[in-house]
Amino acid sequence: MYLLGADFLILCNDSFEILENGGIYFDNKKILKIDKYNELEKAYDIKEKKYYKDCVITPAFANLHTHFEFSKNKGELNFGGFDKWLDSVIINRDSLMDSALEDCMQRDIKNMLKSGISCVGAISSYGYDLEILEQSQIRVLYFNEVIGSKEEALPFLEQSLNARIEDSIGYKSDRFCAGVAIHSPYSVHPKLLQSALNIAKLENLPLSVHFLESRQERMWLDSGNGYFLDFFKRFFDSVCEPFYSADSFLDSLNGFSPYFTHALFASDLELKKISKINGKIISCPKSNRLLNNKLLSLKKCDEIGIDVIFATDGRSSNDDISILDELRVALYAYNDYDLEYLAKKLLLGVTNYALKNNPFGIKAGILEAGYVSDFAVFKLKAKEQIPLKLILYAKEVEALYINGTKVDYE
Repeated sequence: MYLLGADFLILCNDSFEILENGGIYFDNKKILKIDKYNELEKAYDIKEKKYYKDCVITPAFANLHTHFEFSKNKGELNFGGFDKWLDSVIINRDSLMDSALEDCMQRDIKNMLKSGISCVGAISSYGYDLEILEQSQIRVLYFNEVIGSKEEALPFLEQSLNARIEDSIGYKSDRFCAGVAIHSPYSVHPKLLQSALNIAKLENLPLSVHFLESRQERMWLDSGNGYFLDFFKRFFDSVCEPFYSADSFLDSLNGFSPYFTHALFASDLELKKISKINGKIISCPKSNRLLNNKLLSLKKCDEIGIDVIFATDGRSSNDDISILDELRVALYAYNDYDLEYLAKKLLLGVTNYALKNNPFGIKAGILEAGYVSDFAVFKLKAKEQIPLKLILYAKEVEALYINGTKVDYE
């Protein structure tokens, strides 16, 4: 049995309690008790103990949407508009997947651990990141992405998807869970979508999807016009119409409780439908600024009862993948919110909200008895406004624990 303590514990429970001079009594599986450090020290026989002076302990963070396979990007892709960006992805995609990619992915895993992340949602298009992530210390939701709009290519795409899913299911553990990612409604043929959903249902796999990230996607789904009409002609030598309306696409996902990433251009009715089908929304503020110059409306989500999750996206649409940096950007970007209130919502968005009813089937994201022993320790001398100052000043962890074991991220 082990004991950790710090000047403050941010429990990240629903009432957002903060415990001064708090302690966590735990083993390698779960938290056994939360109380004052001195009380726990007196009450229990402890194998190892450590008190982190001038520090704050939180639940370890989750980053549930990122693309490790684009870890090599450092200036090749264009920002300032979704159309500019997507064109540059198609043109540069192969050059970003060369032999240097593995080292870049290893670097990003290390950097995520340093920013307090114990759990990632990896969107994998090719499977290049599978073994690297499985062998890492981090918890992984591994979403095998399906994409393809040409009907003649469906047999190959389905075969590839089935093989990748089978490979990833083979790694199942309490720290690795396979899933399916539907790229987006503009890019997945209905037959391919149905095939992917059938696999997800049969294997009981979690589902992720990019949804209404751009104005261009909104126009395409609504009218079949605009950028995507030209996009399919230029890059795929095809003329097509939208496969779905936004509404019919949502209907097809009923029963899966998907993770919807972005949803920047979703209407109030569409957000309500996401809530009705028990969907979750993941927001990536830096990516959304760089590609679309727009932020998700937190107020609309609050009104509808959706607790927003925050993530970094990948280096394809971000200059960095630090969740701490992402939270700082959000803190400044949402300038119509009270700073202290927003800081609490942001921390909940990478702990409690992100890991509630997670596909691992574990209790995580809150410092509470019965929850996994995943903790992030940050150096912070502040005595007031702890959540706000943590986001403002923390650049990396003092220590990170996953399953009760201190992580060596060097």
